[in-house]
Amino acid sequence: MSFRLHQPRILVVDDERSSLHLMCMVLRHEGHLVEAASDGASALEAAAANPPDLVLMDIVMPGMNGFETLERLRNIEGCRSVPVIFLTGMEDLESKLRGFALGAVDYVVKPFHLEEVRARVRIHLQLALAHRELAEEQGRRLRLLGEAQREMFIRPVEIPEAKFSVHYAPAQEAGGDLYDVLPLGPGIHGYLVADVSGHDVGTSLVATAAKAMLHQYAGPVFSPEETMRLVNRALHGWLPPGRFLTASFVRLNRNTGTVRAVSAAHPAPILIEAATDKIRHLETEGDVLGAFAQARFGSVDRSVRKGDRVVIFTDGLFEGVASDDAGSKAALEKAISENSRAPLDVLPQRISEAMGSGTRPDDVVVLAFEV
Repeated sequence: MSFRLHQPRILVVDDERSSLHLMCMVLRHEGHLVEAASDGASALEAAAANPPDLVLMDIVMPGMNGFETLERLRNIEGCRSVPVIFLTGMEDLESKLRGFALGAVDYVVKPFHLEEVRARVRIHLQLALAHRELAEEQGRRLRLLGEAQREMFIRPVEIPEAKFSVHYAPAQEAGGDLYDVLPLGPGIHGYLVADVSGHDVGTSLVATAAKAMLHQYAGPVFSPEETMRLVNRALHGWLPPGRFLTASFVRLNRNTGTVRAVSAAHPAPILIEAATDKIRHLETEGDVLGAFAQARFGSVDRSVRKGDRVVIFTDGLFEGVASDDAGSKAALEKAISENSRAPLDVLPQRISEAMGSGTRPDDVVVLAFEV
């Protein structure tokens, strides 16, 4: 197996022919791939066609000067973080500050010394490579975390008697929204959907911890309200300040034909009555999880019949739908009504698509189960 080393691409921009020729010759002798441009417009065209790893650019040029060229360079895909070193005969502080404000990383003052140029080019290429490798490594870790998180989510095929399906769409590789389905006894199941505050890697860790605590405290020994209080108590002693969860926990007892929904400041689950296609919001009040030591959680009970369905979701479903709660609620009711008779295994995705299938800035979970 052979490996090919990355040969840095450097774009040199200077309207002085002799200076441009000398700079290109020196850099090529160092082993770099070098492209020359004599003005800002040509530089932008070259960068758009093949983004460089580094730009050496004169400030004073006819037409578009170096500052203007740098501003436009940052709008080119693949060039937003390319390091730019200015070549200039200007040593005044104002020019340097303006260049740094626009994103330049360094200056070489004319007439330049070749060893200085070599050294500055070398160090900024090394820094750019280090930043790129760090970003790639962070991305790799985030992908692994996301894969591990998704492996922890239970799938409908694993507990078919729970009669559920789910649509899970994280905004990042690892999401902060979570769901879980727990067998709580013969004919009894618990369904959880929750949303962790924040959008960083830490949200996925909180989500994993919340699932573990739910498994510890859910069961026939505790009511759904007691389960939420115990989870809240554990999270409150563990979460850092500013972190919290919203959640809906619904327990279905198929033996008695009842559901009990508990809310932790989360959008209300929706009951779809099979006989009438009526939509009922299982509204109840509750505090967020993890923010208060003594949180309160309300609950609501409903009788259900065979074929009835319950839909639980996170507020990412409303992103970009409407500017107020009434509009969002109406859009959701319409999406559910239009798809209420869809097969259960596609119902969550159909609802999500009806609410807008474009890229959302927030995670989305839609879980549906059938009595």
